[in-house]
Amino acid sequence: MPLASAVPVVLTASERHRLRKMAYGHKTPHQARQRATIVLLAPEGAPTPG
Repeated sequence: MPLASAVPVVLTASERHRLRKMAYGHKTPHQARQRATIVLLAPEGAPTPG
């Protein structure tokens, strides 16, 4: 089975702003905060869990 290659993640300024609000929002559910943090770190080349 061939390995899947990673697709580069490119975020606009408005997407980054919205994700930051989700990642650091106190009323955002925990799972949504985790996902927002993962997406914010993806363009920096941070490894994803799993």
